[in-house]
Amino acid sequence: MEHVIGGIGTVLVLAAYFLVSTGRLQSKSYGFQGMNFVGAGLLAVYAVLLVAWASVALNVVWGAIALVELWRVFGRAEEDVLDL
Repeated sequence: MEHVIGGIGTVLVLAAYFLVSTGRLQSKSYGFQGMNFVGAGLLAVYAVLLVAWASVALNVVWGAIALVELWRVFGRAEEDVLDL
């Protein structure tokens, strides 16, 4: 089961990178940051299950960066609504 968690996390992070690299998503979008956040979270869980602490640290930081960016994207969306 843990390999399924890791596989889904990997697909999400790689798909997000592919979609931004090919111009299908913007880096400051809910989709990109959300895929990174969920993917990093799943990969962190996978790394904990495998007792791979360096990977845990990497994915916790990766997810934290995505969470901060999600917060910023949400803040910009609220400002846009208030400007109407």
